[in-house]
Amino acid sequence: MNLLKLAGLTAIGLMVIALFMEERSAFDHDGHQRLFPKLVEHLARLDRVQMSGRDHSVELIRRDEVWRVVERYDYPVDFKRLSSLLDKLSQAVLTERKTARVEQHDVLAVAVGPGSAGHRIFFPELGLEPLIVGKTATLRSGTFVRLGAEAQVWLADQNIEITADPALWLDTQILSVPEPEIVSMTAFDDQGEALFEINRNATSGDLSLGNLPEGRALRYSTVLGPNFTAIGELQLVDVAPHLPERWEGAASRVYRLRAGHTLTLKTVAVEKDFWMKVQLSEDGVLADSVDRMDAFMKITEAQRRAFDFKISQRTYGDLTAGLEQFLKPLEEPIS
Repeated sequence: MNLLKLAGLTAIGLMVIALFMEERSAFDHDGHQRLFPKLVEHLARLDRVQMSGRDHSVELIRRDEVWRVVERYDYPVDFKRLSSLLDKLSQAVLTERKTARVEQHDVLAVAVGPGSAGHRIFFPELGLEPLIVGKTATLRSGTFVRLGAEAQVWLADQNIEITADPALWLDTQILSVPEPEIVSMTAFDDQGEALFEINRNATSGDLSLGNLPEGRALRYSTVLGPNFTAIGELQLVDVAPHLPERWEGAASRVYRLRAGHTLTLKTVAVEKDFWMKVQLSEDGVLADSVDRMDAFMKITEAQRRAFDFKISQRTYGDLTAGLEQFLKPLEEPIS
């Protein structure tokens, strides 16, 4: 069982243990009705969550003990986000009865339909009523909610934040490499021609440009940092199935690590989207996995092969910065 599976099972188990005694009753200690009094009892067998909103819908499913985003080809879920949502729904109590007038539902974003700004969440296998989650209250903490087909709107005491955008449910971590582990970075163009190299001094830790042109200087002392440390906390914004043709004309950055491993990051811009692939090497040979890299590599070998990773424009800029971006502009000659 890998760490992702173990973390998912452990987190749900802890929620069950911590909350079960309080969830025996449909009411809390102050006599307020609980939003989902039976949810905690069913967490251990919860395998599917469905959410829909005005522009998106998403289904999260637990398969092989890993939570996955169905609309993103079963890519793993950000489990911390899912756990936080389930925790809030489990603990929420209905503190105040609000309107039951259907014409007011739109105002509180608890209407059902394509024009509503609220979200619907449903646990299809648990026999619980669907929940409509609306706006957060402005004058006090809480969220407006409505259960099933009931017209009655309630104020729940938790700030319940829901999105039905599948991309926002993805586990976004790709790499997490501590800066001292990075020895050097070499930039290559789309033809495989080396453009420049950044090296770290083993003693001082200072960065230097390996082929600084004669008569040129760096813009400022820390200008090399963002490009060199881009793999420190590298995150995706979306995923898509791997398409070999997408990578025609891709540039690359080769990062050499202190333990002798090499990470190659290929990047390409397609229209307004920015994409990245990760390759892992040891002793110059591509490898599926390398000992001691588990702490840095947050995606599996299967994910690296199956998916192309969409990244932000800022990350793409850090990974494709040209030599001139590091250098002070040339002074124009005086005529």
